[in-house]
Amino acid sequence: MTTTAPVDELALRMEQWRKTFEAKDVEGMMSFYADGEAFSAFDLMPPIEFRGGEMWRRNWVDFFAAWRGPLRLDFADVEVHASTDLGFARLLVRLVGTMNGQEVDLWVRTTNCFRRVDGQWLMIHDHVSVPLDFATGRALTTLSPSKPMGE
Repeated sequence: MTTTAPVDELALRMEQWRKTFEAKDVEGMMSFYADGEAFSAFDLMPPIEFRGGEMWRRNWVDFFAAWRGPLRLDFADVEVHASTDLGFARLLVRLVGTMNGQEVDLWVRTTNCFRRVDGQWLMIHDHVSVPLDFATGRALTTLSPSKPMGE
């Protein structure tokens, strides 16, 4: 059963995560994730699966090092569902900034799974993806909420 309080808590947690991401705060980012092997992720870059907090921390260090100037995230179509100790958020996320000298402005699909541990919502799984054109094998990075089938 979904209750308002856990849903509101998770929505606030997602907003805190967004601000920490935009600040490129690696240690702050790690405070959102479950410890050790309790955390896993499927992300846009290799490997096929991230398992464990230290592996994920190294990913954030490398990721943020590639960006120059400000980073901006916009959330759209956010849905948060939660019970007493388990919850998830599914949303579309726009990432805007300059990575490795290239301007980036793309939308990704995100699902975050949470468990309440010692009274705090911690992410136990993070899944980020973009649609794929199976005919060409190319990622479809020009899709957005306003252009769901592309240009």
